[in-house]
Amino acid sequence: MSQSNMQGKGVKPRRPLYWVGGLFVVVAAIAWYGSWRQPANFTQPLKLSTPPQFSSHQRDTIRIGVFNIHGCKGRDGKRDVGRIARCIHDLDIVSLHEVRGSYGSNQAYELGDILGMSAVFAPTEWRWGRNDFGNGLLTNVELSQMHQIPLAMSGRAYRNALLTSFRLEDKTVQLLIAHVDLAEDRDQQLSAVTNLFLSLKTPALLLGDLNVKATDPRMRDLMETPGIRSALAATPGRGRDWVIMKGFRTVSAAITDNEASDHAIVQTELQLLNEPKSVAPSPSRGQARQAGATRENH
Repeated sequence: MSQSNMQGKGVKPRRPLYWVGGLFVVVAAIAWYGSWRQPANFTQPLKLSTPPQFSSHQRDTIRIGVFNIHGCKGRDGKRDVGRIARCIHDLDIVSLHEVRGSYGSNQAYELGDILGMSAVFAPTEWRWGRNDFGNGLLTNVELSQMHQIPLAMSGRAYRNALLTSFRLEDKTVQLLIAHVDLAEDRDQQLSAVTNLFLSLKTPALLLGDLNVKATDPRMRDLMETPGIRSALAATPGRGRDWVIMKGFRTVSAAITDNEASDHAIVQTELQLLNEPKSVAPSPSRGQARQAGATRENH
């Protein structure tokens, strides 16, 4: 066939196919990179969604909760933030774990909006171009400065602890929340969290999913430390979620199964322990005679 005939019939250019293939490769690379878990920016300041209702908690007891919300995904496979909210509607402070973020908000803020509580999201993982996963805290009482503490991360499950404080009556309560990894880094993370809690001034609370049961030797050792107690010590069926305290006593505690998450809800009511009042020593007989003589001289 002559060159003129070839030109007359025309040859379909293949360049568009190259563009389609290249575009597919770019999109696949972006999707792969976006799905890869990366640690969140732990130096980023944490912000409360709204101002808390109270500057300090004035009742003599406080209602504390711990809830691993599993991304608000229930046992039926459905995600329902409202269902989670109904489980924790009557608490003063709630430690939340496995909280999911989105481009515009996050589940901690959504729960705060529903319940009329102040909320903070402490992300641990960056994914899909956003803070995708982490811990949360709901509160009715004002918090002091909040500090994120990254925990040991050798695997792909990134974790942190959140340290803050609040006023209860005339006391400052140190508050530490954490979600410890189930496998690779659990030992190092658990040691870091419990050692930090032991260093805090009394009164103090440690709330979280520590992924360890009460029968674990490390937890038995911790509970044998003078002044350290589990708020759930008398509660049957304890799991891996904890309320550990010093300077408090348990008024009531319950661990309740639900359909909103794959974890039970831990709900406790705690009361500050009264500090023993100092009593002046009785004067000795000699001191009493000397005081009497002094009064007579006057």
